Amino acid sequence: MEPVQPRFTANYSPEASKDGMPKMSFDMKKVLMVVCSLVIVLIVWLYVSSPLMVTVTGNGEVSVPATNATVSFTLSGNDASIGAAVASVQSKASSMRDFLLKSGVGEGDIAESQVTAVPAALVSEGATGFQSTISMAAKTTHVSNVGNLVSDLYTNGALVVAQPVLSVENQDKLDQTALDSAMKDAKAQAAKIGNSNWKFIRKIVSITQASSPTTSTSTTKPDTLTSSADSVASTNGVFKIVKAVSVSYKMW
Repeated sequence: MEPVQPRFTANYSPEASKDGMPKMSFDMKKVLMVVCSLVIVLIVWLYVSSPLMVTVTGNGEVSVPATNATVSFTLSGNDASIGAAVASVQSKASSMRDFLLKSGVGEGDIAESQVTAVPAALVSEGATGFQSTISMAAKTTHVSNVGNLVSDLYTNGALVVAQPVLSVENQDKLDQTALDSAMKDAKAQAAKIGNSNWKFIRKIVSITQASSPTTSTSTTKPDTLTSSADSVASTNGVFKIVKAVSVSYKMW
């Protein structure tokens, strides 16, 4: 009989193998988490503290029909005595006021200054007596006929008539409309710059604005669309109110 060889069996367990592998200590994991967090915080801080600074200029304008015309003029009176000179110019002012009222100018649209009287020699060398003056202004809605009004003022005794100044009603509203248009233009430019530089968060830090006067001494012919939509513009002409804004942005 042949001798029987002993057999040995080994029990292999995956769990036992895992238990035998080296483990990373819990403290090391915490250190790595802290380091990663600090790196992320540093990156965010650098991003936030170093924004892109951009300044853009936006323009806006609105064409408005001239609805009023203001005409300023001067009356004068001369006489040997100061009292008579003052009375003379006051009489002219009263007659001029009556003429303006008959021409359709409202009482509240006529302005009159106080009388100024000086020795005539101060105005014209060698003159004698006194000269008195009164400045007046009249606002009319008959813009298309303002040329005739100027002629009539001279006919009724005006010494000097200044160039008529044209204006429009609701100036504040129109000025705001031009400003809104300028801000919209600036915002569009800022968005274009921000998007091209991957900066999608934007904050306005300063705004500087400038505008043209809301009055004018000249008008232009309206375009066909404006003319057909607004009979006042077609008759009186239009002028532009222009607004410009300089807007500074921080972008992230």
